[in-house]
Amino acid sequence: MGKVLLAIVAAVFGVSLFFVLNRPATKLNFPKNGYYGTGEPKNDDTSINPFKIQVSDKDINDLKERLKNARVGHEGLEDVQDFNYGFKKTTLMQWRDYWMNKYDWRKAEAQLNAFPQFTTQIEGLKIHFIHAKAASGYKKVVPLLLAHGWPGNVYEFYKIIPMLTDPKKHGFGGEVAFEVVAPSMPGYGWSEASHKSGLSAFAVTRIFKKLMTDRLKFPKFLVQGGDWGSLVASAMGKLYPESLIGVHFNMAFIASGASNFLKMIAGSYYPSLVFEDKTFSQYSLKKMLLFMVKESGYMHIQSTKPDTVGVGLNDSPLGLLAYVGEKFSTWTDPTFVNKQDGGLEKYYTKDEVLTIISIYWFNQNILASQRLYKETFGDPHYLAFSSAYCSAPTGFAHFPNDLVQTPHELLLPGYNLTHYTYLENGGHFAAFQFPKQLATDVIKFTKSRVF
Repeated sequence: MGKVLLAIVAAVFGVSLFFVLNRPATKLNFPKNGYYGTGEPKNDDTSINPFKIQVSDKDINDLKERLKNARVGHEGLEDVQDFNYGFKKTTLMQWRDYWMNKYDWRKAEAQLNAFPQFTTQIEGLKIHFIHAKAASGYKKVVPLLLAHGWPGNVYEFYKIIPMLTDPKKHGFGGEVAFEVVAPSMPGYGWSEASHKSGLSAFAVTRIFKKLMTDRLKFPKFLVQGGDWGSLVASAMGKLYPESLIGVHFNMAFIASGASNFLKMIAGSYYPSLVFEDKTFSQYSLKKMLLFMVKESGYMHIQSTKPDTVGVGLNDSPLGLLAYVGEKFSTWTDPTFVNKQDGGLEKYYTKDEVLTIISIYWFNQNILASQRLYKETFGDPHYLAFSSAYCSAPTGFAHFPNDLVQTPHELLLPGYNLTHYTYLENGGHFAAFQFPKQLATDVIKFTKSRVF
């Protein structure tokens, strides 16, 4: 009787899954406008104003005092000498001392202020953006929107922007250069946080499109992104393909549907029959899902009660360091979880990681940044976007240590994929970790689109 019942349950589940996976793609009907400012909707101030980062001495001293007086009540486990429980206490104390006594925010501030920066108001919010124009002497200059993700910000791009605006100077060819626009997402960096619910990644996509076409008057542009930025890039290609030269990303959100589901299942058992590239000969959906379960605890709380964890992180710089810093360890290379220092300084300096974290601290917006998870996964248009086709020409740079493995066969059902590169090394923060490799791929993809 038990076997019969099990068979019935399995059959019902299978039929239900079939209809879920084969649901017809919903036509995108996303609102053309929104308002996330205070009070009733008002007309935006469409002016573009120069902006300079200026953190007060008072705020810098307050940070140092909080680090000095940080309450650390836990003891490290005697038999744990790595990052498997999170940021190891002895390593955390070393980073605290460096942040408090040696880190120089003014140096980072000068690095950022070396880029031309501006603000403008879109959908009721002040949007901050870097706007770096291309050097002279190039055959073709392409407008490029760079979209960051969480837990990063525009500082992730400080190494790659000069490579893109003047490729020849950095060892690339002289055919194409980029006019780079790198905005801070609303609630990140120096962009204003939403005052109303509903600001999802898809709303950010609309805001960024308005920035490029309405404010900066680019008839067409290229968009590149990782993490949330890749979702913005792909959504841009679904909503506004007529405004795009192309879409390039280094993290893929694959289209939902029976085709991809079956490929992932079959590829786990017979990868050589499903995936052409031998790189994926060890593809395992099981391992990938187990890794995602292990590493996605942050996502569950940020998708449900972001304010609960955000309050603590906004009040404790050491807590913020542990929470964000750990992501720059494991998401750069999953094997770093087994290192005593989390491998944090293999590809980044302490100054670089602490600048990312300091930007959240000084702007007091870690909580606002986390709300993007709840707003996006709760957006009523989420399922429609996940099954919609990205018709804009699409390029993908696959970094092997990113959170998910994405053979090109899994991208084909959802994207007009014209360019795919598998890199030998690199993780989630591609522009931050390997800017030259990412710039190389962006340039290669762009050449295929404009020449």
